[in-house]
Amino acid sequence: MNFIKKIALRFLLFTLFSGFFTSMLSAQMIMERKVDVPKDAREMVQVIRSRVPVNRIESQGGLKIRAPKTKVRTVPVVFEVNPLTEDSWESVYQATLPEGRQERLLIRSYTSGPNEYILGTKSESDAEWEFKKLAPGEESAISFAGTDFWLCDLGLEFLSWPEQLFLRREMRKGRPCRVIQSSPDERLGTMYARVVSWADNESDGIVMAQAYNEFNKRLKEFEVQSFKKVKGVWQLKKMTIYDNLSDSRTTLEIDLEVSE
Repeated sequence: MNFIKKIALRFLLFTLFSGFFTSMLSAQMIMERKVDVPKDAREMVQVIRSRVPVNRIESQGGLKIRAPKTKVRTVPVVFEVNPLTEDSWESVYQATLPEGRQERLLIRSYTSGPNEYILGTKSESDAEWEFKKLAPGEESAISFAGTDFWLCDLGLEFLSWPEQLFLRREMRKGRPCRVIQSSPDERLGTMYARVVSWADNESDGIVMAQAYNEFNKRLKEFEVQSFKKVKGVWQLKKMTIYDNLSDSRTTLEIDLEVSE
């Protein structure tokens, strides 16, 4: 999926991910770098956020949810990335649930400034979508289509938090990475207290991220599991987010054979 190109660059994920993960962790696609070599954590994060899609991309895949004592279920998903300006773009996720209900998430991202989230719902009997705008923070800490991905996970919201701390350099997934800790200005409700992420040295993509609460308990872990080179471009094929509290996990699998 072309959208996956965005996630791949943004995470190697969201970038590799540009993900998010991409935006997830976000599709690996050609992005523009607007920042020079970073010198500290805030500059490192700004480099990741400065990668802006230059072409519209779209693809499709599935979200596979595995939870204790329940059958594995798969939710079909369609992805889009739409450039808006040289400093902003939209990521769209549309999922069709087994009962026929649909969810459509639009994330408007900026190279500087917080994300904007618009979540739409529609049942089989509805003629039109019902949309609601959600603010970053507590409002975006809700599940997308009943999966372990929160809206803020898909929007890589932690990259816009005010506190960014460089921890160390280490190998992860066979790649040399910079380890960065992100903390929000204020934690409300179910929001994360901090997120530790591994940014690939070469692509600036997030290859892995771990979210913790205020008691230092790991709540979620996100990781890229496989990529495939298609027409000379690395594309995200599979990534998983683990919810340690519910002992469930959701895997995003991308159909790389979709025609461009």
